[in-house]
Amino acid sequence: MHRVMCILAITIFGLFTSGVKAQTKSDTFLTIEMAVNKTIENNPELKVLLKNIAANKAIKLQSGLIPNPEFGLEAENILGGNDFSGFSGSEITASISQNILLAGKISKLEKVADTEISLAEWDYEAKRLELITDVRRAFINALGIQKLIEKNKELINISNEFVDNLRKRVIKGKISPAEVSRAQVILNLLQIDINKLESEYDASIFELKTLVNDPDLSTDSLKGKLKDVNVLPIYDSLFSKIENNPNLKRFMNEYDKQKAIISYEKSKATPDLTVSAGFRRLNEVNANTFLVGASLPLPIFNRNQGSIQEAKIRLDQKKMEFNNIKNKLTLQLNLYYNKLKMLLTSAERLKKESIPIAEEAFRIINEGNLVGRFTILDVLDAQRTLFEIQNQYMTILKDINTTVVEIEGLIVGNIE
Repeated sequence: MHRVMCILAITIFGLFTSGVKAQTKSDTFLTIEMAVNKTIENNPELKVLLKNIAANKAIKLQSGLIPNPEFGLEAENILGGNDFSGFSGSEITASISQNILLAGKISKLEKVADTEISLAEWDYEAKRLELITDVRRAFINALGIQKLIEKNKELINISNEFVDNLRKRVIKGKISPAEVSRAQVILNLLQIDINKLESEYDASIFELKTLVNDPDLSTDSLKGKLKDVNVLPIYDSLFSKIENNPNLKRFMNEYDKQKAIISYEKSKATPDLTVSAGFRRLNEVNANTFLVGASLPLPIFNRNQGSIQEAKIRLDQKKMEFNNIKNKLTLQLNLYYNKLKMLLTSAERLKKESIPIAEEAFRIINEGNLVGRFTILDVLDAQRTLFEIQNQYMTILKDINTTVVEIEGLIVGNIE
């Protein structure tokens, strides 16, 4: 009895674990949101940029510290000859000096460090946006190929049924075996297309997994749908958002940084004051004295004029860099916008003209086959033509979605 119960328990446990495994396997899908989140979480470049932000915050902390005071000890008239042998005629001085930074150098240097933190944060945002765009593009590309594979497998299943029916009719002597051969050629071509698509899908999934940077990521399929974009957005509305791109927005902090550097370099033209105070022991007369002092460099030759001029030139340079980057982003926006316009036109023509015509042709040929006007091969060829046009539409729809992703990456927002 005990042995029977053990066997029963093992059997139930096996069924349970296999059920859990089957459920887990069926749940191993990946959505575009999951891919983006995993990429941001795992990407090593983003982690490096976060460390850079932390390092710049430490630099700001250091830049706000005042210089340490200096302690000095000096002995005079020692170990000499005659009356100055030994320490009997010595003078020993102990002093503390402090360098005082004038013209607000510390606060100005802190301002420079603060802008460096902001620029490091913009570097992070720019890389984050680039990764999100790359992942979305790769996901949509793989999703589109996946849907094409599903569509073509549906056609192959239909074609296989046609071929089976043809073989039955050959056996009954109603048609020639050549008809089966012709149908098999069409079927083989379809299978070649499937193999090519599967190869492209494997490559796109590999690219996606590389971006996600998760070696343990297990994905049976991608979950999502391609958006059916029908209306071309207004170009001016897109162009007005181009400055939302972090590669441009960072220049506000670039300007602030260069202005802060100019201010800091000007402050360095003002020399720093060094004050000191100390105690002196006069052993020869057995007396103690105190001393105070101050020193200030005379800004006769070096007034930091070279560094000030360089900082001003750097500010003009940043303005030129802004215009250069904005022109590049504008060019990219123009290219993607024109591409989107062309794709939408093609999709509209396929959707409203080519696909309905192909569907009507297939319907006529299929119905004509029932009354002997068309052969089964005509039906198969019409079915394949319809699927090819539908595949073409789906490919264009995929390209529309990837182009939208590129534009949204440039304007950092959704296309309305």
